[in-house]
Amino acid sequence: MTGKTLRLKRFFTSRDGRVVLFPLDHGVTCGPMQGLQQMDRVIRMGVQGRVDGVVLHKGMMGFLDSVSPPLPGIFMHLSGSTQLGEDPHWKVLVGTVEEALRRGADGVSVHVNLGGTREPDMLRDLGRVGEACAAWQLPLLVMVYVRGEKIPSPAPDTAIAHAARVAAELGADIIKIPAPSEGSILREITESLPVPIVVAGGSKARETFPFLQHLEKTLEAGARGVAIGRNVFQHDQPEALLRAVHRIVHRGFSAARAWEEFSRDPCEGLSANSNLAVRQRTSAG
Repeated sequence: MTGKTLRLKRFFTSRDGRVVLFPLDHGVTCGPMQGLQQMDRVIRMGVQGRVDGVVLHKGMMGFLDSVSPPLPGIFMHLSGSTQLGEDPHWKVLVGTVEEALRRGADGVSVHVNLGGTREPDMLRDLGRVGEACAAWQLPLLVMVYVRGEKIPSPAPDTAIAHAARVAAELGADIIKIPAPSEGSILREITESLPVPIVVAGGSKARETFPFLQHLEKTLEAGARGVAIGRNVFQHDQPEALLRAVHRIVHRGFSAARAWEEFSRDPCEGLSANSNLAVRQRTSAG
């Protein structure tokens, strides 16, 4: 067993081979956005919610000192840009694999945006990080998106498939992508690549039940897990939603069953968005 294989087991702890990642790297890009003002509380919520992995920038890893074990796997994020700059899609390296090891991380993550003028720089950085990860036997999570001057929004499914292929070709151990609009394309991606695909939660969803349905469909299409940040920490009931996500990913709940459990969660009442989803689901038969 290699060191990388052993460390990957710290993320894939369940026998089902699936993973729930909790990315909390938004602060560098967006600042103290809604839901992330108190990072210590958000990190503790994720740990208590039994996420399998957390993505943090180096400075926020200090909050882990006060969190009771057991801890999930920790990815130290190596990419950074801010929305204050001229090109927020241009991610540069703000840390190294060696630093992540010294800080106690179980893996590192890199964000790459394809389709823009700075694509070559980000590909070069990804190659360097991949080389270091192979040398130090540290798992590499690649978050890969298609966001360029000539790329329509949302990006075409064919471009998402291309991006996933790039990440796999350049040494990713786990690949995070936005969900293609067609489930058949996601299945083609998952079946054609040798490493796990996790699907990003995306922008904040307006309604809870359709979001849970979306998660269910991505898993049915072969995704090995989900990476959900703002749809949890910006939700009116983040703890309850995290429990619902865990039930779908690790306990095989359907979206409908997870929604029923969410709706009667003893710790929290229903939000306005949740009530709307109930009405929509009822009216749909």
